[in-house]
Amino acid sequence: MELDESNLQNDSGINSQSQDSEETKNSQEWKTFAEEEEVIPNIDLSGSSLPLQDCNGEKVLRFFWLDAYEDRYNQPGTIFLFGKVFIESSKTHVSCCVTVRNIDRQVFILPRKTRHDKHGRDLGTPVEFKDVYEEFDQKVTNKYNIQEFKCKKVEKKYSFDKVDVPKTEDYLQVIYANNKEAQQLPADLKGETFSHVFGTNTSSLELLFLNQKIQGPGWLNIKYPQPPKTQLSWCKIEAVVEKPSFVTLVEETVPAPPLTVLSLSLVATTQGKSHSHEIISISGLVHNEIHLEKGAPKQQFKQSFCFVTKTSDQLLPYDFQSTLKKKNANIQVSPNERAMLGLFLAKIQQIDPDVLVGHDIHGFDLDVLLGRFTATKVPFWSKIGRLKRNQVPKSSGKFGTSDKSPACGRLVCDIKISAKELIRCKSYDLKELVSVILNKERNDLLPEDIPVKLRKTDTLMSMIWENRMDAIYNLQIMYELNILPLAYQITCICGNVMSRTLLGGRSERNEFLLLHAFSKKNYILPDKSYNQKHIHATEHEEENDEIAPTQTQATQSTQKQGASKKRSKGRKKPAYAGGLVLEPKKGFYDKFILLLDFNSLYPSIIQEYNICFTTIAREMKKSVIEGEELLPDVPESGLEFGILPTEIKRLVERRRQVKKLLKTVSEGSELYLQYDIRQKALKLTANSMYGCLGFSHSRFYAKPLAALVTGKGREILMKTKDLASNLGLDVIYGDTDSIMINTNCDDWNEVRKIGTKVKQEVNKLYKMIEIDIDGIFKSMLLLKKKKYAAVMILDRKPDGTFVEKREMKGLDIVRRDWSDLAKDAGNYVLGEILSAKSRDVIVENIHDYLRNLKDQIDNDQVDQAKYEIHKSLTKNPEEYPDKKSLPHVTVALRLKTQGRRVAVGDTISYVICDDSSKLAATQRAYHLEELTKSTSLKIDKQYYLSSQIHPVVSRLCDPIEGTDATFIAESLGLDPTQYKSAANHHGGDDPNVSVLMTDEERFKDVDKFYIKCSNKACTESLSEFKGSQDTKEDPLNCSQCKQDYKMNHVRNALRLFIREKQHKYYNCWLQCDDQTCGHLSRHISVKNFKNAHICQQCHRGNLRIEYTDSALYNQFLYLSIIFDISKSNEHRQSRASGKGEEWITLHKEVEKVLHNNAYRNVNMSNLF
Repeated sequence: MELDESNLQNDSGINSQSQDSEETKNSQEWKTFAEEEEVIPNIDLSGSSLPLQDCNGEKVLRFFWLDAYEDRYNQPGTIFLFGKVFIESSKTHVSCCVTVRNIDRQVFILPRKTRHDKHGRDLGTPVEFKDVYEEFDQKVTNKYNIQEFKCKKVEKKYSFDKVDVPKTEDYLQVIYANNKEAQQLPADLKGETFSHVFGTNTSSLELLFLNQKIQGPGWLNIKYPQPPKTQLSWCKIEAVVEKPSFVTLVEETVPAPPLTVLSLSLVATTQGKSHSHEIISISGLVHNEIHLEKGAPKQQFKQSFCFVTKTSDQLLPYDFQSTLKKKNANIQVSPNERAMLGLFLAKIQQIDPDVLVGHDIHGFDLDVLLGRFTATKVPFWSKIGRLKRNQVPKSSGKFGTSDKSPACGRLVCDIKISAKELIRCKSYDLKELVSVILNKERNDLLPEDIPVKLRKTDTLMSMIWENRMDAIYNLQIMYELNILPLAYQITCICGNVMSRTLLGGRSERNEFLLLHAFSKKNYILPDKSYNQKHIHATEHEEENDEIAPTQTQATQSTQKQGASKKRSKGRKKPAYAGGLVLEPKKGFYDKFILLLDFNSLYPSIIQEYNICFTTIAREMKKSVIEGEELLPDVPESGLEFGILPTEIKRLVERRRQVKKLLKTVSEGSELYLQYDIRQKALKLTANSMYGCLGFSHSRFYAKPLAALVTGKGREILMKTKDLASNLGLDVIYGDTDSIMINTNCDDWNEVRKIGTKVKQEVNKLYKMIEIDIDGIFKSMLLLKKKKYAAVMILDRKPDGTFVEKREMKGLDIVRRDWSDLAKDAGNYVLGEILSAKSRDVIVENIHDYLRNLKDQIDNDQVDQAKYEIHKSLTKNPEEYPDKKSLPHVTVALRLKTQGRRVAVGDTISYVICDDSSKLAATQRAYHLEELTKSTSLKIDKQYYLSSQIHPVVSRLCDPIEGTDATFIAESLGLDPTQYKSAANHHGGDDPNVSVLMTDEERFKDVDKFYIKCSNKACTESLSEFKGSQDTKEDPLNCSQCKQDYKMNHVRNALRLFIREKQHKYYNCWLQCDDQTCGHLSRHISVKNFKNAHICQQCHRGNLRIEYTDSALYNQFLYLSIIFDISKSNEHRQSRASGKGEEWITLHKEVEKVLHNNAYRNVNMSNLF
């Protein structure tokens, strides 16, 4: 190998003093890192027997189960339970796998009242249970290869989607072996003597949990455990039980054992045209005492490891290993990737972690690891989990969504997935999470920089250090968000598997909670469908919140998940009506606004009206109107409380008790943290219970129930609005579960009295539904539905001053698809509007700010990061049909070609650049790194002024007098004439306003009438004809050649001008009212909301008529005035007296069309 001498000189000779100090600093960092570590003992249990305990005279294996795995197709009827057992000799907990075998299938057959023939015709012969047994024994068992079965008559209840099934009936319960030989019965199986078969698709895991009442991770007694003949897992202890009944719950309360957590971080580069990944470094941090019922440990980790290897086409620096010795860095160097992966798997087996932690570990790390295990043919790949397997699962991009998780037996905590459920960020990449949660800065490691960093020891060491820091960040974020304790509490409440809870699926959690509840009450459970393809939500998920504002989140998810892959760009019609949103009284309010909010409205409605599967009719009633469905009737008051309201009530009462306990302990204590996590888990579960009713892929989907809940919600909101109005209060807005009241008052105490009065009057009407004062706004800017900003008063100090906080909803400045530049401008403008300054001062300040901002942009004084726009991917970039029109997709595809990892849910950042092309702005999007590295790219300043800053500011200033879109455009150096139509749209066609307008205001946007001189020798091409408003002595002659216009020529020009305007009006062009779009179209969607047609281009704005009837009327009115010589001054009238007939003739031409214009007349009979 030849060494580059110039590199050697640069490394050794230049800036030696600073380099020495840097090396000393780095060495100290590695030394400090090593000093924090502890030695974790390795427990060797080879050859030892099962650690049995005495329990009521029996020897049992006391086992804490943590995860469960089922392979429905290769090992039917078998469940692998993974967890920990206590070893008395070493006083420690070790991993254990318990294999539960022979979990039989269990189905319930509903007999018919009378026998049917094979064609389904009713024969009228009564059916007895003996007949059902004989048909099953003689026909069904042979067809589906069921060798033997047990059966008995049982009474069961049913209250779900099949309306022909009785609420209570006797069933034939059939139990038969669940193995590869016996086939699964079809869900729609029918016979001559039976009409339905339930439970055909119930999983063995579900049967085990429900029959043995296992509800979340906990201690189990394993009776009659036997060591396996061959080792089935990588756990320290293994046991096999032959019957599920040998698995029982431990009755006494025993704390959960501490868990071993491993935080992983990889460095992978891409090789060749295939862009296949190659792992060059793996860093891990270990903590073996993480408690599920406690907060974060004081010591972040107890042990670390780091593996490094060369790439297939590049060696490590020659002095790398000697540098490692100098710095005492705990880094193992492997000769190649295969050797490093083998070391990594050996380390995994030695540590035996219960939890793997990482950022995007489901979407990237596990996928890459499995791919490299396969490519390098590393043996025993399954050590990444705890179950021994030979076949590598196929890469799906998201292993967590598959039953064949490669890490089964170990919980996988993906902080990216958990953060999405627990917090809101503009992006969920690690850099953003570190910034938001930890308030630290993280350096991004770019794939194209990795080969460069591998060339020198110092850059390689820096890269390894940053990779290790990522592993620390993973742990810190997990600790900060209390991910494991919260997931543990939720899983114990719902009774599902914790590994699934960590994936964030609320629907599945709610399903298990209801499965346990209905099973205890002896109900037949709804069957589950497996292997359904999940449809990603469209890219318009976030933008369209204003299009259909009455649609609840649950209904939205119903739409998104139920849509086909070939769905149209427009929104699908809601399955049922959602929450009510009152029409807002738009404007700025500087008096106190009272915000009243119902506490958990939908769960409270379910309790108030006893809405449940067991109490409500199971089908929607059809209305007389075609296609319309009526809401089911509310249950009678004396009816037994249903299971759904009972479960919600139980959760609410448990949370109330925990919150009481929370007040008895000091804040910040260990017990306080435990109580706080528990109440959060109860709150999350209770509030999401309604969601399973409206989610079409849920087993408990019930459209009638969901529709009734939202229907009652609309009724309650309207009743509350009417009640407040009857009290003489002004309700300015309401949304689903809250109303806003303009108190017209500046007295804090008086406002509180008003709120208390409304609260008392509303709460008198209900038992379980409760409204409360949620806040008081000092001032408020109400723009439209779901879009407002306000100054909320948090507290009142003893001196009478207030603690204030700005609250915003739906505004552009809180959305992540706007640049920080636009958000900063919006925040400044909003601050001015909400201030106590006079209107004139506010308007002047806003205009001055925008002019200064324009100067800063022109002079390149704005940080380039401020121009970044963030947009998330709702599907893989390749799956978008219109890639060119979506800038974030274009950038994502380009990043993918560079070897970056880009997947569904990732947030893509980009800037719009001027690249000297004539492409649309959406096709000139680049990543910020591309901009900084390029000399030909530069920020498209005009785009940011016109399409980012202007729309954000103009929307905020819409209700403010003294400014509009044209003034804002002028302040930003834009052409104000382009924004006149937008200003007109916002101004509307209010006749009361138009009556008060001056002629100058009314006619400022009309098209002027131009005429061409008929004299061929005249050099005047076209001149504006001002008529009665002209200062010329005679408006009917040419100002250039002084010859009179020919009468026929003027009349023809006038007629053509009138026809042009009529033609423009009847063309019915529609223009998007979103100023960043401005799309023109004559096509409208049949799907609209309250007569507002959604723009099919941007999916944000509404299509408005470009040339309105008022604009046409004003145009003709303008013509009528300029051709009415009586509107001129007396001197001009006298000079034009000789052409009076000509003036009258021209004026009649205009009056003729004005006479036919219905806008001119007011029909009084319509008003009175």
